Amino acid sequence: MTVTEEVKAGQLTELLKQVQAGNEVLLTQGHKPVAKLVSALSEKSTFVGSLKIRSFKGHKVLTPNISQADIAEDMFGQK
Repeated sequence: MTVTEEVKAGQLTELLKQVQAGNEVLLTQGHKPVAKLVSALSEKSTFVGSLKIRSFKGHKVLTPNISQADIAEDMFGQK
C-alpha cells in the first residue's frame, strides 16, 4: 500500500513508522511528488553495487558507481 503525505516539520518519526509497517510513503510538496520512502528490507530492492556521492545542481546525491561505457553497453549493446 502506498501512503501519500504532505510533509510537515517534525513528522519523520511517524513516516518511518508507516514504512516499518510495510507501507511506501510518497512525499509531496504542493501536491507534486518529490520523494518516496520505502523499506530498506524490501524484496523489491534489486540494486547490488556501490554508490557514489555526486553534486547535482548544488545538491549532494547518491548515484550508482557506473561508467559511461557500462551505460552504453546496457542501452545499446556496445562499448
